[in-house]
Amino acid sequence: MSAYSRFLRSVALPVGSRLAGYGDFLPYLKSLEASQWFSSEQIQEIQNAKLRRLIAHVYQNVPFYRQVMDERGLTPADIQTTDDLVKLPIVDKKILTRYYDTTLRDQSIPRSKLIHATSSGSTAERLHYWTTKSQKAKKWAGLFRWWEMVGYEFGDSYVTFQLAPNQGFKGWPVAGKLEWLLLRHHWLSAQKMTDEVLNQYVENLKAWRPKLFRSYASTVYYLARRMNEAGLNVHVPAILATGEMLTDHMRETMERAFAPGRVYNEYGGDGMQIAAECEMHDGMHINAETYVVEIIKDGEQAPEGELGEVVLTNLEATATPFIRYNIHDVAALTHEPCACGRGLPRLSHLEGRLTDMFVTADGHWLTVHQFTAFFAKVHSVKAFQVIQKEVDFILIKLVVDESFSEADRQRIIETFRGYMGPDNRFELQFVDEIPTSPVGKRRFFISEVIEGTPSQVEIDD
Repeated sequence: MSAYSRFLRSVALPVGSRLAGYGDFLPYLKSLEASQWFSSEQIQEIQNAKLRRLIAHVYQNVPFYRQVMDERGLTPADIQTTDDLVKLPIVDKKILTRYYDTTLRDQSIPRSKLIHATSSGSTAERLHYWTTKSQKAKKWAGLFRWWEMVGYEFGDSYVTFQLAPNQGFKGWPVAGKLEWLLLRHHWLSAQKMTDEVLNQYVENLKAWRPKLFRSYASTVYYLARRMNEAGLNVHVPAILATGEMLTDHMRETMERAFAPGRVYNEYGGDGMQIAAECEMHDGMHINAETYVVEIIKDGEQAPEGELGEVVLTNLEATATPFIRYNIHDVAALTHEPCACGRGLPRLSHLEGRLTDMFVTADGHWLTVHQFTAFFAKVHSVKAFQVIQKEVDFILIKLVVDESFSEADRQRIIETFRGYMGPDNRFELQFVDEIPTSPVGKRRFFISEVIEGTPSQVEIDD
């Protein structure tokens, strides 16, 4: 560890995180750094202890779970290990969003301490929930542990390539700039990706020489593809691909552009940092001290190695409890030890969602995350589907509520015109629901224009 990294960990980070209200960040990170090397049995005991604490707390303070358990004749004493989770019901986004502000709210936390959060997800149906600064600090600790697994340490230059920058001191401009300066954090906007912009980003990466580069999988893939076409190369030791399905082709394309760097897959969703690859690139280690991952098929626990739906229990979240939460992703578990020596369980396979992109008339690329980020702010829109019929013609299907207004309509058109350019045509089509495929899944984006093999990414209804 460098002297600068020691300074950050011993002085700057403890002071800064406490000032910003995230004092739990560094202690939790230190505990994760140690426990990842525990045996699988020791990690299981950590999970069981945290689960018992969680269930006792929600039974006392969350009316929804007191009612659920009372109706089933359960008390906290009946939930002693993760094997007992099957006694509780699986919940989903609709349940949490419906009750998060009433019976699914932790009554022991003052409202002034609650932080409202949303996650539009790939379905564009927003999840609403409460969180706290303590819960966010622990989530970030899980994220930074993944970064450390791939060789990063505090003080190394790193770049995030996304729509909006991340800051602990959000809303404090001077403190936010100091945070980025101390952490050597650089941000590239994924808002607009013309050839000119992408060429500038390549020059930025050369100048910044980051140890780590984190981005949505499809976003960094298209940058890498452009670099390969132009014969450009920037050495970045670790590229973290998140937010979308990472295919072998995408990985190969990225590693060619950033050679001899390696690509690492990272899996998160609905405000949770769930799993990531280590240096062995053999499955994805689960952040097991924070989350219990079940794989469910036909309502039952799927056998090891068999694909099923990912059901999560967040052991550190009570503001809105995530207990047996079906995130509607598909994966498989393995209990085989990893050659890296960590005792954390792994996802042997993740059947992710490859987010499609499309090219506009003026030659830049857009991702679905631009649409989800925008529609998350239009509260009258409950679901959407974007269909690119022609390069300059976009059909936008919307499920709206009674509060939808002419101002909302204009806001959508103007925003899309800003994304796509002034000469494009847009049609809004109001529907009762987004159409589903024959297997009951909904596609949030359909391009009938982009060349190559189209994405067939679908989302469970």
